[in-house]
Amino acid sequence: MLIKLKQLVKQIYFNDNELTEQEYKSGQKKLILSGLTANIINLLTTGTFLVGYLSYLGASERYIAIIGAIPQLGCILQMFSPYIFERLKHRKLLICISCFLFRFSVGTIIFVPYILHEKVWRLIVIMMIYSFAYLAAGFVTPGLSNWNMSITPINGRGKFLAIKDITSMFGVALVSLIIGRMLDYYKINNKYLVGFTIIFLIALVMSILDFILISSIREPIRIQQIYNTSLIQMISKPLKDEYFRKVILFLSIWYFAVQFSVTFIPIYMVNSLELSYSFISVSGILANIFGMVSIYLWGNLADRTSWNFLLKASGIIIAFCYMGWSLVTANNAFVLVPMFQILLTGSNGAFNMAATNIQYIHSPESSKTTYLGVTQSIAYVTGFFGGISGAFASQLLKNLKIEWKVISLGSIQMLFLITSLLLFVALGSIKIKK
Repeated sequence: MLIKLKQLVKQIYFNDNELTEQEYKSGQKKLILSGLTANIINLLTTGTFLVGYLSYLGASERYIAIIGAIPQLGCILQMFSPYIFERLKHRKLLICISCFLFRFSVGTIIFVPYILHEKVWRLIVIMMIYSFAYLAAGFVTPGLSNWNMSITPINGRGKFLAIKDITSMFGVALVSLIIGRMLDYYKINNKYLVGFTIIFLIALVMSILDFILISSIREPIRIQQIYNTSLIQMISKPLKDEYFRKVILFLSIWYFAVQFSVTFIPIYMVNSLELSYSFISVSGILANIFGMVSIYLWGNLADRTSWNFLLKASGIIIAFCYMGWSLVTANNAFVLVPMFQILLTGSNGAFNMAATNIQYIHSPESSKTTYLGVTQSIAYVTGFFGGISGAFASQLLKNLKIEWKVISLGSIQMLFLITSLLLFVALGSIKIKK
């Protein structure tokens, strides 16, 4: 029995046979499905539903903002994990286990109120679990990103990634609508915790399915290289690259600016505007429908122009959207919220796709994991400090109220405005290589 188990593990995770064309195509299809499961888990355990859950447990807006910044801090391991991944001939088992630990862990926070009754201890434990989960996520991201890119087709990569994102958006939209209506029902019937329990249990089941799915994808064979460089030398390599220093600087400013206020969007919708989960979900569906169309167009545009053009074009739209969020009030929310969600969904997808490809294309073949890991790690850690800065800024500006004609700006709206200004500064000051 043990021998058969070892043989099965070797066949799944340590297969030395070259991939056939059929296996590449099969892997690409499964990669699309894996993106779907991962995004559904993300939907259920972050954003609006997480804000609602933490608010139910009595968490303050500052605490929620800090929780929202933790994923960025976890990414610090992206700087160090390539030191391990670059030395492995077979990365698949480590990637699969790390992905499972991350995605399964975030779902377990639903058990906290059933075990602990003190509010303080509940919030402390949730923060600990969330921190562990996103440390695992940060560790695996460089290896996972490189593995995924090695499976995607070289020709027509923009189109393939667009199809992958469209599939995820469609699935997320459907799940969001169902879960939103369900949660409103339990909220009205004073069974709020039951609704959240169902949500996070679904996330736990999806994490198991995701593990099975990514384990079934064959790993392309790579030549194991001998490295005589130290960890410091490996980390410093992309920092010595003149072009990548510009990329790192740009992404650092960008993520600091975005994380400064992005966590407050669901907080603003749920707590300040008091929008129903059904309305937020419908807005999300409209955003995803538009995103399905736009990401396909963005992908084709990238194939015809350049990833550089895609990055700047989508970045400008994102900056204007955050400026628009500063003008959203209870009176105009039913119009502006769907509009800005639509624009942000389509543009964020394009921006992330462009940023990833710019890093991948212009990094040396032998050090892609290192380059992606170091670049993203520095950018995300900067984003963490942006999130923390936003959390404390919200407290400092708590009683702020600016009135000018028909414009009225509160503390959270000011955070959106600051983000917009910082994004325009980033776009105007950084030149990305064509």
